[in-house]
Amino acid sequence: MKNKHIAFVPYIFILIFAVILSACSSSEKEVAPQQGQVDSVQTEEAEQKEDNHESEDDLQAFLTSPTLPNDTKSFLQYPSGKFSMRNYDENQEVIEEELSQWPALAKENGEEEVKQYFGNVLALFAEDYPHPDKLVAEWKENDFGNPELEDPRLEFKENYNVEIILDASGSMAAEIGGTSMMQLAKESIEKFADSLPDEANVALRVYGYEGTGSDEDKQLSCESNKLFYEMEPYDSKKFSEALEQFQPSGWTPVAESLLKAKEDFAEYDGENNTNIIYLVSDGVETCDGDPVAAAKQLSESNITPLINVIGFNVDSEGQQQLKKVAEAANGTYATVRNMEQLQSEFDRSQEMASKWLNWKIGAESANIDQILARENSIFDYKYEWGDKSSLEIRNIDKALLYLYKTHKLSSEQYQLIKKERQARYDMANKTENRVYKDLLNMAKEDYKKMEKEINEKYKSAH
Repeated sequence: MKNKHIAFVPYIFILIFAVILSACSSSEKEVAPQQGQVDSVQTEEAEQKEDNHESEDDLQAFLTSPTLPNDTKSFLQYPSGKFSMRNYDENQEVIEEELSQWPALAKENGEEEVKQYFGNVLALFAEDYPHPDKLVAEWKENDFGNPELEDPRLEFKENYNVEIILDASGSMAAEIGGTSMMQLAKESIEKFADSLPDEANVALRVYGYEGTGSDEDKQLSCESNKLFYEMEPYDSKKFSEALEQFQPSGWTPVAESLLKAKEDFAEYDGENNTNIIYLVSDGVETCDGDPVAAAKQLSESNITPLINVIGFNVDSEGQQQLKKVAEAANGTYATVRNMEQLQSEFDRSQEMASKWLNWKIGAESANIDQILARENSIFDYKYEWGDKSSLEIRNIDKALLYLYKTHKLSSEQYQLIKKERQARYDMANKTENRVYKDLLNMAKEDYKKMEKEINEKYKSAH
């Protein structure tokens, strides 16, 4: 038996050794797929880091809005937004289509990035708040004929001449409340022309009424610039026929129209004529001209016109350019969104015309308390400011909620951005109250002192 056990031992060792080898082989086979999984995870992590890096780059490229205003001056000079004067609910689809393209803030983004992100929101919805210098310009026009103005353009003269320059580019076919902007403009202009005194002259120049918005038609359209109603007293039938001769069509040669207006007034020098020009446009110059230089040249010519620029349902870029045109002409600018607002701008000139007629026929003007009239206009100014502030903040609130619901903002970031929203609202109220009080004080001053104060308080040095 002893010999049998000894003989059996090697077989046991062989069996154990075989099991160990088998286990090791199995273990090696398992290592291979595990290593492959590690490589896959590392690749996914690398791709994720690359995606995060690209997302961060996209976000940084996105956060390029103007610096948020921090005082009265910068508040008034902050550019109006793409959707200014537009109700969020009425434009929800187009607004949210734009917001849906925005990149999301990363979870680690803090106060600084949130503040910049809010800047992009404000850049969409910032309202075009009325500047105090526009109100003073209106006071001057309402005080037409007052020798204290020391502005030769506002003196009573033998003749009173008005020219309307109307944009007939293709975009004027857009509708407001179911009616084209062109039709609304025509109706408003006809009503204004009809209200002028019989002794006054009126002219109508139209640009961009030929061709289309295509590149092929650019030259044709840019050269379409015509006086459809010559400078003469208003004739209802003739004026209506002139308005029927064109429809919205092509490009926007603003500069050329201003230069041609100078030719239209060639026989009406500023020494003996009060010359007034209304430029109504819904967009920027698209015919390679320089409307700012043209406006300056027109303003400095011997016809010395009063130039009123009206942006009709114009976007932010258009507002900025048209404001510069008005500034270069030492004139006024207003943005209007409907026929009522457009008519209101024309009515200011109609009041001037009435004063001129009273002077011409030797009638006594109505004895109106000047300071009281100014104070009433300040109340209107405050009311307009309040309307714009309310609309702006409502629109911003709806946009922020949409961005939160679509996961562009985390809960923490949403709370932070609401603080920025509140700061904007507080600044709007603070600026409104300061300007309101300043204007009430200015109402008792002469024009020179008023204009000096406005320049010092509300305008930046150039």
